[in-house]
Amino acid sequence: MSLIAKFVLLLIGITYTLSTSACVCSHYKFMDKYVRSDFVARVSIVKNFPNQGAALHYRSEIEIEHLIKGKNVKSILIEGSSDGKRRTSCDIFFKEGTKLLVYARLDSTGQYIFDMCSGYRVLSDSAGKTQIREIQMLNFLDRHDIRATDKTFYGADLHDKLRTFHGIKTIPDFAIYEITFASNLHVDSVRTVTGFNAEIDIRLAEILQGARWVSDRILIDGKKNEVPSGSKLLIGFYYYPAQAADESFISEWDL
Repeated sequence: MSLIAKFVLLLIGITYTLSTSACVCSHYKFMDKYVRSDFVARVSIVKNFPNQGAALHYRSEIEIEHLIKGKNVKSILIEGSSDGKRRTSCDIFFKEGTKLLVYARLDSTGQYIFDMCSGYRVLSDSAGKTQIREIQMLNFLDRHDIRATDKTFYGADLHDKLRTFHGIKTIPDFAIYEITFASNLHVDSVRTVTGFNAEIDIRLAEILQGARWVSDRILIDGKKNEVPSGSKLLIGFYYYPAQAADESFISEWDL
């Protein structure tokens, strides 16, 4: 399947579920799920413990191989059933020995928990390019001590503006920028955290500054399209080289 076809399917999947099990999850961009998570780590499942009573989650003892965000814990909660049976369409289960990239949130009891829609990734020895790039980005964030957590949802329609990069020549696989907002979502500044090159970084900064941004703080204080002055957003972009009849392009979506 071409990259353009994957991109179209991804856009469709934002609105409609691609899962035959009918568990509907929004596709979170990598930087979004990273920033909204309280715990990010590469882990191995050591032992699963039975659900307690009617609980919709079970506890797994884990071994942390690489901790990027959060506390060094010995166990984590997983929404699903410890016997592997599916009681809801969104249940997940991992056998002991499974290696994962985990993105988890704190629950009301102060424990880390994740579910079908948290953005976890089962790690494979035959890693594809997407898995390799995700680990590279996590390693970059870790090396540079970038561990911000913010539950705000931000959005802007950048698709048409990014078309101007179609056919662009080889550049790094990804870039990360930090946007600083005024309270009314006016973009005060755009800082390059790690970029493509000087020319493209300037053009992307202009696109980000000229975009119409929206926000939703439903998980914080319920306010929409209003944030504390000085609020920051980390946003990632990805370079995809030409493939068959498809031109190279830059996207905000990690395919």
